[in-house]
Amino acid sequence: MKILIVGLGLIGGAYAKKLTELGHEVYGSNHRQPAIDFAVSRCYIREGNVDPIKYLEFVDMVILGTYPSHIVDFLKKYNKFFREDLLITDVCGIKSSYISEATKLALPATYLAHHPMAGREKVGIEYAHEVSFTKANFIITPIKGHKYDEKYIDMLRKLGESLEFNHISILDTKSHDYMIGYTSQLAHAIAVALVNSDTKEDTKLFIGDSYRDLTRIAMINENLWSELFLENKKFLSENISNFIEQLEKIKDAIEDSDSDELKKLFIKSTKHRKEMVE
Repeated sequence: MKILIVGLGLIGGAYAKKLTELGHEVYGSNHRQPAIDFAVSRCYIREGNVDPIKYLEFVDMVILGTYPSHIVDFLKKYNKFFREDLLITDVCGIKSSYISEATKLALPATYLAHHPMAGREKVGIEYAHEVSFTKANFIITPIKGHKYDEKYIDMLRKLGESLEFNHISILDTKSHDYMIGYTSQLAHAIAVALVNSDTKEDTKLFIGDSYRDLTRIAMINENLWSELFLENKKFLSENISNFIEQLEKIKDAIEDSDSDELKKLFIKSTKHRKEMVE
């Protein structure tokens, strides 16, 4: 398959590397020439250009690895070069804020988004080789009620399978954004808040594995994640409120010296965590 990846960052670069290794004909486009040069030098892509026009003439799939705010701009700029047999997809962590407009702007091509849940705290194509898809989830995100040609859903399913994702599922865009607001964005918000709540200068001398595990994702791409948080603010805010409610229950039990209540909360979390990861 001939594939164009627009946005050669961490995930775009990881896709390019793996898809090329699988024998696909991969091309790249990025607003920064050094990223293209890096991808070519590492043989992640066959060739690349800041302007993707010439690749749009013949590729079967376009994968957008750009920030959410850049997707609509890309579609508006290059719409006249889209073909009816072209599939355009993206790897963004949120969907609802732009997906309806993107679907219309992509015509006559088909726009069907997906979300590879395999990010890392590092930024840039230079770290693409560290990304592993084998334990990650791959979510295909159609718009609820929109009719898609089954061949395009199958194309994305096969893409996820070939990249060796652990689990592939289909979830409508709104449900996806609510779920991601909890499983991903809330987790990042908690990690950031935990690190920023530190009040001691020598805390680093006393951290253990618990702190390291909980705060790894506090090392965060501020430009990308501020977009993701704000574009999904309704669902994220709701999840933060639910989290605060649960944290208050722990706080109240501590202040009341209520050992039984603490044990109930711990037993509940232990049981639920086992169900989620097994």
